Amino acid sequence: MLKLYHHYMSICAAKVRIALAEKGLEWEGQLLDLSAGDQFKPDYLSLNPKAVVPTLVHDDHILTESNIIIEYLDDAFPDPVLRSGSAHERAQMRLLLMRLDNGSEGIHHDMSVVTYGSAYRLHLLERVTGHNKKDIDKEIDRSMNAYSKKWLQETVHEGVEAQSYKKAILGIKKLLDDFETMLGKTRWLSGSEYSLADLAYTSYMARLEMLGFEGMWLQQPNVSNWYKRLKQKPSFQQGIVDWLNPESVKVLQEGGREVWPKVEKLIKQ
Repeated sequence: MLKLYHHYMSICAAKVRIALAEKGLEWEGQLLDLSAGDQFKPDYLSLNPKAVVPTLVHDDHILTESNIIIEYLDDAFPDPVLRSGSAHERAQMRLLLMRLDNGSEGIHHDMSVVTYGSAYRLHLLERVTGHNKKDIDKEIDRSMNAYSKKWLQETVHEGVEAQSYKKAILGIKKLLDDFETMLGKTRWLSGSEYSLADLAYTSYMARLEMLGFEGMWLQQPNVSNWYKRLKQKPSFQQGIVDWLNPESVKVLQEGGREVWPKVEKLIKQ
């Protein structure tokens, strides 16, 4: 049996849902309310001590870290195969997965900073009367895991003016520039076939679109066509669209719309 502990708007949880859809697997889901602190409850911490989503339980096996989970699913359920054919293409796929999870230099970190700096910070600030800095920090301590607290304070307090935000935007822009070059040579990121590399980046592209940041790739025809193909896959609907929370999407859209002029200026400099 497959049981997924997840959150409807989590980029990493969406990644695993897409993999489950691509594999055509049946699974049981348990949604966690992260704003209510479900991730800190003892039962969940016993599964995932980092207090993050997703966590996949397969029979007696507990799996955390979304990139590890999607590779596990491809090993455990190899039809259809989601790894590229040649050894070189599989190496390219792993390099792209590593680029996501490279700590504070990784794309996942960049996207987290951009999401909070653009929009989610406003949602968090709404919960703090008077926007007192000390009270804001207390709310961050209450609602976020220890890893996130390291970068979140600057992002919440300063938004798009934070140096971490500017660094994150430029990191994502560099990724899209690299994708444009790569996709000029191959149909998919790591070769001629759709692979875990394409799957893993799908929810990140969707997050940028929800923020209204399509302008980051509108002048890149290869990236634009690649993302259109991703959106046409049934797994995009099943892994992302079917789980979207309208209120959360609205927060992303409104926040992104407000900061886009500054983002556009930054990437053009």
